[in-house]
Amino acid sequence: MCNDAIRIALKRKPKNRFKLIELAYPKLKEYGLHTHYILSACEVAYSACKNENRRSDPYVKRSFIKIGNQAYSLNHLILRIPVRPRHFIYLSLHSSNYHLIFLDDLSLKRGSITLTDSALAIAFSRDTSSVEPRGCIGIDVNERNVTWADSSGIVQKEDTSAVAELKERYKAVRAKIAERTSKDRRIQKALLSKYGRREKNRTAQAIHQVTKSILEHAKANSQAIVMEKLKGIRKLCRRGNGQGTSFRGRMNSWTFREIQRQIEYKARWEGIPVHYVNPRGTSRKCPTCDSSLVELEGRQLMCPSCKKSEDRDVIAARNIMACAVPQARPSM
Repeated sequence: MCNDAIRIALKRKPKNRFKLIELAYPKLKEYGLHTHYILSACEVAYSACKNENRRSDPYVKRSFIKIGNQAYSLNHLILRIPVRPRHFIYLSLHSSNYHLIFLDDLSLKRGSITLTDSALAIAFSRDTSSVEPRGCIGIDVNERNVTWADSSGIVQKEDTSAVAELKERYKAVRAKIAERTSKDRRIQKALLSKYGRREKNRTAQAIHQVTKSILEHAKANSQAIVMEKLKGIRKLCRRGNGQGTSFRGRMNSWTFREIQRQIEYKARWEGIPVHYVNPRGTSRKCPTCDSSLVELEGRQLMCPSCKKSEDRDVIAARNIMACAVPQARPSM
């Protein structure tokens, strides 16, 4: 249904999602399914076509079901979804105690669900009052650490070298799998997909432990979060920029955006405002007197005016925190 709607959208170029529903409704109605599936298919198709410039092939390749919160019923771990008008199927869900915290919380609003062959994703939302910040915390994301400094003078460096080592280890595993299964593309694709998912899950869990501790500190001290706006940083590590293959591989597998994404959504869930600032010059100016810094050995920078030296990541975190007027609007 999604691919049929995508073909119609590519051919007719509708101006909005509602126009696509009007154009695709007669075709999708032939499937004989509930009307909610037609609306969801058109919503997914319009989003795919809207991002056509980012993707060479906008068509859906995996089977899934996506329906809004008005179409399904969820009673604890029993999910009821419609097939046709007044015809339903029931699914028994398997969950952990962590999942039950959200399923049994009546204060949360349930949104749409997305059902695949192996998982169910449920969107939750809640009304959260914005925290009035009494200070801010600047976060500098690096390849092997996340350094933060707050307005009370506390500085801490969270080690993320395990994430970089995890990326390198799985890169070697995938290379060995590709070499040994080069004669059977079907087995190669299945194994690469399996280990790719495993790498993604382990990376996300390792990052979660780091971002959780940062958010707990920001929440306990009512501090706004300030991070660097690193949009376009991948362009610095393209082929032809005079960099080695190994360096470009490391930089392009750097999970800076996943770290910022987790921090942002956890902060928004708690009502903590998040700001993004321009990263230019955060490691070049002294946070005390704004003088240009001099590089020393071992990632140390020295201020010729203050006669003090400090780690460059700490200096960057303090400069990010000290941005009194953010250059981007808060995400709240």
